Amino acid sequence: MTNSHSDYSPAYRSYVLFVLWLTYILNFVDRQLINILLEPIKTEFGASDTAMGFLTGFAFALFYASLGVPIARLADRWSRRNVIAISVGIWSAMTAISGLANSFTQLALARIGVGVGEAGGTPPSHSLIADYFPREKRTTALSIHSTGTHFGILIGMVVGAYIASQYGWRMAFLLFGIPGVLVSLLVALTIKEPPRQHPLPDSNMLADIRHVWHLPGFALIAVAGSVTAIATYGLGNWTPSFLMRTHGLSLVHTGLLMGVTGALSGIIGAVLSGMLCDRLSQRDKRWQCWLPAIGALATAPLMLAFLLWPESQRFSLGELSIPVAMLFTFVGGIVASFWIGPTYAAIQTLAPPLMRTQASAVFLFMFNLLGLGLGPLLVGMLSDALLPMYGANSLRYALSLSMGLVLLGGYFFWRAAPGYASAKHQ
Repeated sequence: MTNSHSDYSPAYRSYVLFVLWLTYILNFVDRQLINILLEPIKTEFGASDTAMGFLTGFAFALFYASLGVPIARLADRWSRRNVIAISVGIWSAMTAISGLANSFTQLALARIGVGVGEAGGTPPSHSLIADYFPREKRTTALSIHSTGTHFGILIGMVVGAYIASQYGWRMAFLLFGIPGVLVSLLVALTIKEPPRQHPLPDSNMLADIRHVWHLPGFALIAVAGSVTAIATYGLGNWTPSFLMRTHGLSLVHTGLLMGVTGALSGIIGAVLSGMLCDRLSQRDKRWQCWLPAIGALATAPLMLAFLLWPESQRFSLGELSIPVAMLFTFVGGIVASFWIGPTYAAIQTLAPPLMRTQASAVFLFMFNLLGLGLGPLLVGMLSDALLPMYGANSLRYALSLSMGLVLLGGYFFWRAAPGYASAKHQ
């Protein structure tokens, strides 16, 4: 171990987790905000679904994923805290700059800048949490951290939609870029970097990547997460447009429903899976992979029901008219979150302590390049291809076809369990 967990009080460990959770919320607000703004941006710039899929996916993911590994190596050899603080400042500034774009090309360049900044956010955070929390509490801690994703989606969807409806989509980017500066200072001034008690290995980056890749179970876990992410990122990025086109919801109505259902289901699923996994994996280590597999296999039919349920069936909640289909995406969101915390914890537990940031970055390189990069683009291309045949329903069937990848991801998670269980756990 690089440090003794007893060096820090439970209160301070909780504080560190809280601050890193705040950075993760900002990470996903700034990353996902564009999804609720996709339709007004598409209309203003006259872009196709393929072009918008590129903007929300590959333009961001290529730089986010490819820079993650070298930045992670820097974090392991310098300071994870400082890398996180600098990264928050960069991605927040580029989010604000997105609001100044006057063309599709300018917005794409700004989104690339957001990707460059966010490349230094998640892997160092995972590594710090793994150092601060012992193995038997690690999955729960990382699952709590992962709920920042869902709070970020809630804030981005609900508040972003309201700001855009009142002041235009550019103002939403500008206003959400400001808080990152304050959080960046909070990280730099209040989080302690755990001391390195062992010398860093004298190896190059490619050697480190090969070492991580050959850890028992790592490759199958990485493939499982990446295949699952192609479908889930495609679904997440395009669901607001699906609700507007197929169910006829307004921008604000869509943001409210997506934000609330996505946040509540994701938080329930992430925390529940973390607690379950920490308990079950004490009995059998294979549960660290079995639980994500079960979650993925249950997600596909529930999300298909959400996509294919008749749009005419609705129920009222006060003044809101809510599609019945939203019930399926709520339950599906719970089980879809089962893989997140357990997978991140599995990566940190497999990796040697001095390579944890790099191990997380290698996993996220595949996960984001394929999932975040290819997922939205693939759905956009399928939607354009199906447009002559299905018209306004082309997006619905493009998203439905992508759900087959979730089942494939569940299969790979199941296959990874024996290798993970046989490994030396850190």
